[in-house]
Amino acid sequence: MQSPRFIFSFILLFLSLQAYAKTVVIQGSERSDYVVDTLKQALSYSVNKNYQVKFYNQFLPKIRVFQNIANNGGINIIAAGATIDREKMLQPIYFPLVKGVFGWRIPLVNKNNSDLFLPRLSAEEFKTLTVGQLHSWSDTKVLESNDLHVEKGSSYQGLFQMLAANRFDYFPRSIIEVQKEFNEQKNLSITIDTNSLLHYPTAYFFYVNKMNKTLADDVAYGLEQSLKDGSFERLFMQYYGDIVNKTINENRIVYHLKNPFLPKKTPLNRKELWLNLTTNEEVY
Repeated sequence: MQSPRFIFSFILLFLSLQAYAKTVVIQGSERSDYVVDTLKQALSYSVNKNYQVKFYNQFLPKIRVFQNIANNGGINIIAAGATIDREKMLQPIYFPLVKGVFGWRIPLVNKNNSDLFLPRLSAEEFKTLTVGQLHSWSDTKVLESNDLHVEKGSSYQGLFQMLAANRFDYFPRSIIEVQKEFNEQKNLSITIDTNSLLHYPTAYFFYVNKMNKTLADDVAYGLEQSLKDGSFERLFMQYYGDIVNKTINENRIVYHLKNPFLPKKTPLNRKELWLNLTTNEEVY
């Protein structure tokens, strides 16, 4: 049996650690997902800060989360896509959290047009196809900037129905989204293309208040340390490894596009930060 003095000392130590703990509030309800686990992992390298991740536990649209952080309204950090407008509002940590995975896209096509990308299309032939997108998505601007004809829909669900009705040729979805979305739309006359892969650079950053330099520095430090010791890659593969390996093994033809809307500080030249699904197949 422990002595009262020992128990009292333990309680004092616990209270002391809690008193010096730094709380970081992230948007949304309590959960365990890739973003949250990556944040906790990054903060764990600042041992002396004893960071604790908490959740805001109220739903806010993304734009209101950005405003909340900018106004010190209770949320400290958010993970979101990299855009120049968001860079103006908050301080990004220029480290692509998901290695650009959202920029690798597999087309959904009409069942009656399953050979759309066969035989291999030239760059000119590829640009004659019409792609479907939601009018408000940032990807729409990216595709249009590559001289692609974009048919815009006003609702997410409506895009699948438009594809089934041949209103456009294909609907590119992220490699981590396409199978789930197809499963949810099996009743429609659509299918997953098996031959092609679209790619354009995208980034997903952590953002904090522009005045919160300490948090920005600690998150950046932790991400770089986790990259060095391999824990960042292990966590990424834990969540996304199966679909990444599956896509690589499919030997798809890759159609490369440009993304002129990324912030200039996006570290595109650091190859170790980015997913590369290009195989020996012909690319454009």
